[in-house]
Amino acid sequence: MKKTVSEITSDFIASKGIDKVFLLTGGGIMYLTDAFAKNEKIDYICNFHEQACAIAAEGYARVTGKPGVCLVTTGPGASNAISGALSAWHDSIPLIIICGQVRTNIIADNYDKIRQIGPQEANIIELAKSMTKYAISLRNKEDIYQILDEAYEKATSGRPGPVIIEIPLDIQS
Repeated sequence: MKKTVSEITSDFIASKGIDKVFLLTGGGIMYLTDAFAKNEKIDYICNFHEQACAIAAEGYARVTGKPGVCLVTTGPGASNAISGALSAWHDSIPLIIICGQVRTNIIADNYDKIRQIGPQEANIIELAKSMTKYAISLRNKEDIYQILDEAYEKATSGRPGPVIIEIPLDIQS
């Protein structure tokens, strides 16, 4: 049976020995949430705010020496996690933020001054670039393996730091 991008992502995180993921559920990550919840090698810890997810993941990284992982929804959910990314950036903490995004067919072209087409949408990649080692939006499901490998490598190599991977809702499933 072929795996979804969400299942591949969950399995990848588990394969790295990361046994806890910090998240706040939302419609923009419904398939990712389901995949992580079903992964028996990972405990998921729900928080009440995305900033808390990122900071808890940062704490996990500090205690375990493994990258911390947080899972947040689209738009304001992802932007709320940026505070944790900035903290990890300054303190050289390996942090992997996985965020949702609206379906690819309704992502606004921010360069044409369209702020939003989909619900709760934001161009989080542009916002995150100055405080992450790697910020990318997955637009082709076939690239998931390469993107996960690159993100993990960047988060953990050299001077460690945060990375962000955005996965649109239709690609998650």
